[in-house]
Amino acid sequence: MKMNSQLPFVILALLAGMMIPFQSTMNTQLGKALQSPYYSALIVFLVAFLGLLLYIVINRFAMPNSTAFSAAPKWSYLGGILGGAYILLIVICAPKLGIGNATVMVLLGQIIAAVIIDQFALLNAPLHTINWQRLIGVALLIGGVYLVKKY
Repeated sequence: MKMNSQLPFVILALLAGMMIPFQSTMNTQLGKALQSPYYSALIVFLVAFLGLLLYIVINRFAMPNSTAFSAAPKWSYLGGILGGAYILLIVICAPKLGIGNATVMVLLGQIIAAVIIDQFALLNAPLHTINWQRLIGVALLIGGVYLVKKY
């Protein structure tokens, strides 16, 4: 796939990444106001549920049939738990670490997990073995995280 065909997806992925610190800040403020990271996370998911439901209804997307739901690997439904855990943990950690520090720690965690998933083709992901270039990239990210955290 050429870069031109990937460019829209690169931009969307960058936008998704840019949303994380804003989301962390908003969720942290909600947690402070509610005096509970648990209720903050719950409200975040309720708002997301309602927003997605409204979008689906407005666009009249067809409901997948029961065969499609049963065809999905059972473990794939656990992604929602990980999403909830992420929201809860960031609401707890961001006030202690700061948004920038929490975000770079999240980024580093994502890179480490992604490299492991790629290396072992976990969860049906395509195999993408670790090589020295990827290891240097991870090392540079670790160095960047250290600098952001320290200064």
